[in-house]
Amino acid sequence: MVQKIVLRNEVIKVKGRVKVITVKKEDFFKVLKLMKLRVLDKEYEALMPPMNSLQKNTIDVNGLATIIQQYMAIELFKQGNVNQTSPAQIVFTTSGGNITLSYMNGINPNSQGVTVYMQIFQESGNYTFQYYYVGFDTTNSSYSVSGLELYVSAQIADPNIGYPVYYTNLTRIAYASSSFTKTSDSYLYIVWLIEFQNIPPYLVPFTPLLQNNTGTRAGTSSQYQVYFDNSNCDLSCSGNCPSANLSGFIVSVQNNSVILEFSVGAPLNAGLSTLNVLLCTSMIYNEIPTISGSIGATLTPSISGDTFYVAIISITITYQGS
Repeated sequence: MVQKIVLRNEVIKVKGRVKVITVKKEDFFKVLKLMKLRVLDKEYEALMPPMNSLQKNTIDVNGLATIIQQYMAIELFKQGNVNQTSPAQIVFTTSGGNITLSYMNGINPNSQGVTVYMQIFQESGNYTFQYYYVGFDTTNSSYSVSGLELYVSAQIADPNIGYPVYYTNLTRIAYASSSFTKTSDSYLYIVWLIEFQNIPPYLVPFTPLLQNNTGTRAGTSSQYQVYFDNSNCDLSCSGNCPSANLSGFIVSVQNNSVILEFSVGAPLNAGLSTLNVLLCTSMIYNEIPTISGSIGATLTPSISGDTFYVAIISITITYQGS
C-alpha cells in the first residue's frame, strides 16, 4: 500500500520595507554614512542613507514564486540560465513613463543606479538574511513619482570551481505606492530592505540567496536527503537507513504566500507502529562556512496486514509575504 504522511509544514517570513529620501546637493555627505554590516563572522562597511523610519511595502508573491522555482530547479537539477543577469533594478512610475535605476557596484556622483548590501546573522540558532537595496539619482534630472518597484535575482555557482554560474531571472519581488518629486537641485536616495526571517539551519538551503555586493553565493553541491527508520538501521545524517533525495517539487501561490512542496518515498517493511523520519540538509557557500541542519519527526502510518509499504513523505515550506 502507499501511505502519505506530512513530515513538516514550515513557514519562512519574507518582509520588505522602503524609504525615500530627497536632499539638497550640498547635503550629500550629511546623509550618507558608513554603516557596519555583517555576514556571519565577517564585518564590512557600506556607504548608506539612514535606516530609520522604513515604511511597509507589498511583497509580490508571484515574483517570489518565480525566484523560488528557478532557484530550486538550479539546486536540484543543476540546470538553468547561464547568461548573466543584473542583480537588481528599481523602477519608478512617472507621468512621463517609467524610469529604471540599474545595478551599480556603489553610489557614484552624477549617476543613477541601485546597489545591494547583504547581511546574514544568527539569533537563537536561526538565521536571518537581509538585503539592503540602495537606489540613487545624483543627476540634475527632475520628475514626479507615484510608485516604486524592486526587481532582484539570485545566483548559484559551484564554490570549488566557480563555473558554471547559474542565474534566476530578474523578477519583481516588491512594490510600493510612494508620491514624491525630485528636483534638478536635489539628490534622491531609496533604501529598500528585503529580509527572510528566522530560518532554521535545515531550511537555509531552501532560501534563495539573492545577488549582492559581497559576492556571497550558494553552491550547486548542496545536499537534501530524507532518511527512513526501518527499525534496523542507524537513523542519522551519515547513517545507513533507507534514504531518498529531494527531486521533484511543486511551487504554488495561495493568498499572500508561496508554497514549496516536496514528496519523497521509500519502501519499508510492514508492522511498524511508528515511523521515524529525518531530513538532513547542507548548503555550501563560497564566502562563508557551510550551513547544515536536520529535523526529525515520529509519524504514525496506518498499516494493517501488508507485507511492505511505500511511505510518501510530504515536506511543505510556506514563504509568507508581509
